[in-house]
This record gives sequence, structure tokens and C-alpha cells, in this order.
Amino acid sequence: MDKKIIDGINFGGNEKDKTNKELLEEVNRLKAEIEKFKEEIERLKKDSIHDKLTGLKARAFFDEELNENLSQIFEKNEKHRKEGFGFTKISILFIDLDNFKKVNDTYGHGIGDEVLKKVANILKESVRGTDIAARYGGEEFAISFLGADEENASIKAEEIRKVIEKTIFNDYPDLKISASIGVATIDHPSRTDLIKFADEAMYKAKNSGKNKVIKYSDIKK
Repeated sequence: MDKKIIDGINFGGNEKDKTNKELLEEVNRLKAEIEKFKEEIERLKKDSIHDKLTGLKARAFFDEELNENLSQIFEKNEKHRKEGFGFTKISILFIDLDNFKKVNDTYGHGIGDEVLKKVANILKESVRGTDIAARYGGEEFAISFLGADEENASIKAEEIRKVIEKTIFNDYPDLKISASIGVATIDHPSRTDLIKFADEAMYKAKNSGKNKVIKYSDIKK
């Protein structure tokens, strides 16, 4: 090891009294600590990407990836249209569990967490490798579908809605859940608008009876 590096390490005690064996032990200890720091950094990075409760992607990661995908789509949009390859659309679903506060109030927050995890598993099984499913906050979820237009995304949303509606909790047979889902597709590079439109469609679904899928194109007519 470079003498300057060794001299710069505070081993404690009188350096001249150290044997080569002791120096080697100190160096190995420092290496072990460095590995622990690396593991902790990786853990923190994973926590920033994933929602701890559900294992879905975190909101910040979803927003960042969505923004990046939108930029790439619209940068290459004209080329794709002319050459006829690649995807030129992106759609998202905004999903909100109906009456979730009542679930927590009736069965407790522990069961509420189990509901969130079960819904998360449904969403994981509903997406492809190129799609992103995220917990957006509380009982809200979001999914981005690369290459899907509003109609195809709505079909997938209806499939998800039906699976959630039919979910059974063996220990709580009276517990029923449902979801209101908004769907949006845009033709300009704005993540903010895409989320806003899907959110508006979701609230329309909630305010018109819940447990349904609403497309943004239907509410802006």
C-alpha cells in the first residue's frame, strides 16, 4: 500500500509500535467497513426506487421515468411515423381504491396494508417488462403503458378493475374492495398534463358511482 495512504490512516497509538500484522488487520477492517458502506448505499438506492410496503416502484421513480420516456417518444415521434417502427404513444392508468378509509376504520390499518399489498401484486402481474407500476401515494397507484393508445389502455384497466373487484380475503369474507380508474393518453411531451388528465378521469369515475373505468377523452368532449 502507498506509504502516504497508510500514514494518513489514524490507527491509534504509536505507529512505530505497530507490527506488520497489526497494520494488515487494520487495513482489512477498513476494507470491511467500506464494503458495509457500499451495501448501505445500494440499500438506500433501492429504497428510493421502490415503495417499501408494496414493492412497487416509488412515485419519484415513476415520475422521473415517465418524463424520460415522454421526452424520448416525442423526440423520435416523427421518425417513427415515417419509418413505421417503434412506439409513438404512452398511456397511464391512475387507480384509487374506493372507500379505503372505511377498510382501515373497520378492519384496522394492518389489514389495510394487506389490501394494498394484494392490489400491488395484481398490478405487478398486469404489466409487461416495459411498463411501470407504482404506488403513487396512500391508496393511489399508477401504471404507464408504453405503446398503448387510450383504447388499449382502457381494456387493460377494465381487466384490472374486475380482478380487484373479485379479490377474496379468506380470513375476512365480508371484506370487499373496488377501484376507480382514470385513463389518459397525450400527443405532446408533458408528464404533468398526462398525470393531471388521468387523475381527472379517475375522479370522474369516483364521482359517478365508483368501481369503474373512465377515459379522459370521454370527459373532455
